[in-house]
Amino acid sequence: MATVYVDLGSIGPKWPGACRTAAAHLNQLFKQNSIGVSLAFAGKGGPRIAVKTDSSITGTFHGHTHAETISGQLQSAVVSLPVKATINTPQGVREAGAGVLEVIVAHEFVHALGQVEHSASQLMCSPMSPVPGNSPSGDLLQA
Repeated sequence: MATVYVDLGSIGPKWPGACRTAAAHLNQLFKQNSIGVSLAFAGKGGPRIAVKTDSSITGTFHGHTHAETISGQLQSAVVSLPVKATINTPQGVREAGAGVLEVIVAHEFVHALGQVEHSASQLMCSPMSPVPGNSPSGDLLQA
C-alpha cells in the first residue's frame, strides 16, 4: 500500500481539523474499496501533498490542486484552499461549518491523488451548492 504524506502549512485554525477528518474518512473508503493508498500526517519520504491557503480563492466551495506525476505516479501535489469558506444564510453571511470544510478538503485530496475530472459523484461533483443549516454544524454541500 502506498502512503501519501500530507503536510499542513500555516492554514488557519479551522482547516487542520478538516484535513485530518477528511483524510480519515478517505482512508476508510480506500480500505473498504481495496484502493491501495493511505493518507498520513507524519513520516518521511514518499509522495507528499502540501496544503496551503490562498487569499485569491473566494466565493467558491472548491480549492485548487496542482499535482506532479512521473509515469502516472504522484510525486507531489499542492492543495490550495480558500482562507475562509462563507455561506449565505437567512441571518446573513457566516463562516461555513466543519462538514463543508471537510468536503472541500476531501475533494481536493482526491484531485491530488489523480482524479483530474469532475464527475456526477457526490464528492467529485462541480460545482457544489451550499445548503445552510440552522448552525454551522448543520451546513451541507449538495451535488
